Amino acid sequence: MKARIKMTATPLLAGLSAIAWATAAMAETQSPKPQFNTANDIGYDVNDPSYFANFAPERPAMLARMPEISADTGLHLSEIEPGLFFVTDGVYQSAFLVTDEGIAVFDAPPSYAHKLPDLIRKTAPDSQIRYLIYSHNHSDHIGGAGVFAEIEGLDIIAHERTAESLGKSDRTDLPLPTITFSGDHQFEFGGVPIEIATASFHAEDVDTIVYLPDQKFVMAVDTITPGEVPFMNFGATSDVGAYMTFFDTILEYDFEHLLSGHVSVLGTREDVIINRDYAFDVRQTAGKTMTTFFDEFETAFANFEYKNANLGYRAAIESVRRQCAEEIIDRWQDKLSVVDVWADSHCETVILYNIMH
Repeated sequence: MKARIKMTATPLLAGLSAIAWATAAMAETQSPKPQFNTANDIGYDVNDPSYFANFAPERPAMLARMPEISADTGLHLSEIEPGLFFVTDGVYQSAFLVTDEGIAVFDAPPSYAHKLPDLIRKTAPDSQIRYLIYSHNHSDHIGGAGVFAEIEGLDIIAHERTAESLGKSDRTDLPLPTITFSGDHQFEFGGVPIEIATASFHAEDVDTIVYLPDQKFVMAVDTITPGEVPFMNFGATSDVGAYMTFFDTILEYDFEHLLSGHVSVLGTREDVIINRDYAFDVRQTAGKTMTTFFDEFETAFANFEYKNANLGYRAAIESVRRQCAEEIIDRWQDKLSVVDVWADSHCETVILYNIMH
């Protein structure tokens, strides 16, 4: 039976949001909300146009989806499908699957990996951890894997390029994969099919998509953030062009649960679709503002007396980025959270991609 999840915000997030709401509400009753450039440094002075309370708080719809974090463990644990457990500390995510043949763990974020062995043991006291699956080579998602290193007979599964990257790393505390693959990898574990597909949307070498068809569960780390716009630079992707193809790829899967690696909320198909629409809108809007880029550059360069081309280029980028971000914030602020936090970054990412392509 699926666990019932009490959907409440963590005390820290709820407290910060309440402060931001109260501060913003007070400011609105006293004076009009100032215009500010969201690309500027966030300020702590109420007179600073980029004062933090001038940014929109998390939307109530997002806060309502956040699961409760246990005060005892600092984690949220829920059984999202029979035998499949979702774990988050409110910032990072992982999962584990309990079968008749043992347990498979998906990623080990260092922020809480040291708590996972005990959590898993209490959840399935009679089962052995048999597999650990790495989504990609970034330490913020697998950097805590050392806590599993002493488990006898443990197999660690990763793409061969991930294994190569880890083999060249200075991280001696990260256990290296014991099973690697070059294309896709499929196996059955305790009667549960597990499919791992090679992909490209974030990491500088390779990404993978983990799919459990029986559970309608898909894991694609560092892609979207459910209920919010993506993290800066579209999840800090190394290739924005490849990132834009991610949506068609993931929507080919039949899934109900998406583990994207960040925030405390599991994603849905609807989350992927609205993030796709957002990303494509940024791409289209940035492309439209790019039509004035070289005119903006010429104007700025002339104003600088043709003495600093780099400064002129920066001025042109900032101008078209600002136009793009203003449109995006206006269209999306009532649909997704933190639009005003990251819209500038998303617009600039696409603008730079367009300049180079």
